[in-house]
Amino acid sequence: MLLDKRLPIRFIFGKIKYELIIVTIYAIGVAYLDEYLLVKRMSIPLTLPGLLGTAISLILGFRIAQSYDRWWEARKIWGAIVNDSRTLVRQVLTHATGSDAERNNYAVRTANLQMAWCYALGESLRNQPTLEDKGEFLTDTDINFLKTQNNVPNGILTLHGRELRNAEQSGQLTGFHSILVDNSIVSLTDSMGKCERIKKTIFPRTYTIIVEFLLYLFVILLPFGIIDYFGYMEVPVVVLVTLPFFFLEKTALHLQDPFSGLPTDTPITTIAQGIEVNLRQMVNLPLRPLNIDDHNSYYIM
Repeated sequence: MLLDKRLPIRFIFGKIKYELIIVTIYAIGVAYLDEYLLVKRMSIPLTLPGLLGTAISLILGFRIAQSYDRWWEARKIWGAIVNDSRTLVRQVLTHATGSDAERNNYAVRTANLQMAWCYALGESLRNQPTLEDKGEFLTDTDINFLKTQNNVPNGILTLHGRELRNAEQSGQLTGFHSILVDNSIVSLTDSMGKCERIKKTIFPRTYTIIVEFLLYLFVILLPFGIIDYFGYMEVPVVVLVTLPFFFLEKTALHLQDPFSGLPTDTPITTIAQGIEVNLRQMVNLPLRPLNIDDHNSYYIM
């Protein structure tokens, strides 16, 4: 989930290195057979691999479009989470009644729960531990309760609901104002469900099988279609022609899962860090140093 950074060459080529090795060895083998074993009749019209390459291009284009739709939907969902997080805390700051200390305590509590929720949701989507390093946001009672929950982000939303109920009972939020806060919590629940839908809905395996079959059939036929024109030079030609197809195929694979922890991810950790900065400033909490590792980038909200 690198933003505004160049992907390292080793990452790009590392994803297709085995395919490139196989293609290179195969192309060398065809050139050797053509040169030394006199199998000139094995050449085929170049039109055949050309038509196959066109078909693969169309299928890959469709697949990338579908994969990008999943990635972009994930980004839009996290954009909504940014807005709803700010709105939730702003509603508490604006509409809660009582003494300054009571309003501040409620706002700080809401901000802490929301910051913990953003981090926990991102970790849950990446199948990472969700309760580590949450002591700054959650109380011991909160953590003990969340340990009983299979879905920690959903448990944190339950804590949000309890805080809302307490505010209603104490008279800090009444009537329409409590409905506004509850609607913000509902929106967060909706966003969480959308993320889980993307994560748990498997991209149809049929696309991968068809693309891989056609792609390797194209690789098999291509050397025989150009061997008469290039001789041994068909080896680099085959590699260069097939390289974009392998790149596009891997790109589609990565985009279809925007929560896999790869540099092509939706930058959910970075977005959560941006939300933390915003919420801390809203409730006048001191900012803390954020751990930006190699899989993150500074994100301007």
